[in-house]
Amino acid sequence: MHVSVQSTTPDVSKSQFDTLNCSLEELAVLKAVGENPHITQEALKKTIGKSISTVKRLTISLQKKGILVRKNGKRDGYWVCTAREMN
Repeated sequence: MHVSVQSTTPDVSKSQFDTLNCSLEELAVLKAVGENPHITQEALKKTIGKSISTVKRLTISLQKKGILVRKNGKRDGYWVCTAREMN
């Protein structure tokens, strides 16, 4: 008798959210942007407790994934989260 065994360990890291494929840090950025779309990177830095370079890396990563979009430029712009909430 042959029994195939499948691993119950997911292929995704514990630090990633399954449906969005985001790290916990990226989720913190999305939460802050959801609460205030006009938030600056400096304010994001204080909100999530990371360095400005980390905030820049996270926002760039989210933009490349198509989850976060910057509208109306750098100075007078705002963030738009393109991911829908799952309930």
